Amino acid sequence: MAISLNAVNSSVSKFMNLVTTASSITVSSTSPSTVVVSGHNQRINVTLPSSLSLGNKYKITNDGSLSGYTKDAGAVYIGTNSGGNITRLFKGDTATVTALQNTPTQPSHFEAIVAKRREPTAPIVWTSRTTPSSAFYSVVWAPELGLFCASGISNTMTTSPDGITWTTRGSLPVSSYFGITWAPELQLFCAVSWTGSGNRVVTSPDGITWTSRASAADNSWRSVCWSPELSLFCAVASTGTGNRVMTSPDGVTWTTRTSAADNDWYSVTWAPELGIFCAVGWTGTGNRVMTSPDGVTWTTRTSAADNSWNSVTWSPQLSLFCAVGWSGTNLVMTSPDGITWTTRTANTNQWYGVTWVSDLKLFCAVSQSGTGNRVMTSPDGLTWTTRASAADNSWKGITWSRELGTLCAVSSDGTGNRAMTSGWN
Repeated sequence: MAISLNAVNSSVSKFMNLVTTASSITVSSTSPSTVVVSGHNQRINVTLPSSLSLGNKYKITNDGSLSGYTKDAGAVYIGTNSGGNITRLFKGDTATVTALQNTPTQPSHFEAIVAKRREPTAPIVWTSRTTPSSAFYSVVWAPELGLFCASGISNTMTTSPDGITWTTRGSLPVSSYFGITWAPELQLFCAVSWTGSGNRVVTSPDGITWTSRASAADNSWRSVCWSPELSLFCAVASTGTGNRVMTSPDGVTWTTRTSAADNDWYSVTWAPELGIFCAVGWTGTGNRVMTSPDGVTWTTRTSAADNSWNSVTWSPQLSLFCAVGWSGTNLVMTSPDGITWTTRTANTNQWYGVTWVSDLKLFCAVSQSGTGNRVMTSPDGLTWTTRASAADNSWKGITWSRELGTLCAVSSDGTGNRAMTSGWN
């Protein structure tokens, strides 16, 4: 069960340089057998016993001992000959591989590859993509499926394996799904709506077949995210009385939670390194942020400005929240902890969506206004640079696929071109 180095290169080489080391891998076995680790030719070989029981499992852990490399740069990539998904391991992460045969080919039963990030060699270029005419508001990438899924003002979802070819899916009970997320641990998409009667949630294991779920309240649900650490979905709404949050462990059973304030909450994200949810909103006086360690107990936080905050994301590499808005001045604010927020200078377009591109260490935001400049990027959340958008559409949502090395944005208007993608050399 050895990794194909070429297969890994095809996914990693766009933004990684391979380096030679064996110092960052530890291997443990579930059976009392000897495991030897060695490095050569930019690969890490793991030599297992000459005889194994079929199905024996071996665990790889990245112990983070790559000298001189950051957490992101020291990532380790593992995979299989059979074309299984490539897994990226940071410090403390683990992955388990299973013996596929009783007598493995020696010396390499499986291999890991160590890579470090490289800067793009060309500027980000956006390309319009042909789409159905749905008004898209949100898009998410499911790496386990190799699939983008976009939601919006339509009673269908739209999926794409590459951001280029889009297909309409499903027949949904309502027509305004503003928020969508993917839960890898459940292998499940979950989308929330701002319309409907008791049915403002839908779920899908594949983006094709969708099932209506009972929402905890008929609020205008705007955003939903997933916490792997808590095994919990969390959604926020712009309407409701004291109940503008709902949570679910499975996407099926939902419970309303007391929101910290009855503000119009528009976006929510999870920061695993801090162990908190963070939500931002359009309304409120000095309190347009709220945080929670569990999705149940929420606390208002002083926002840096009373702007209409549309979207918030978290950068684990920078340990930084970044929110963007569409009215007011200084339409970006950042925070290292969700509590203390600082406004940042940015173009005065109406910014609607923002994401963190972990492999390039870059925030990327999209706007619904502006002339040829409805994208902006920042390496740190402080200094922002506008970029040429593929079209002057009302761009609402954006996400990153590291497997494709592609950003994908979706819009609520445009003529057959309501998606755009960006790649680099």
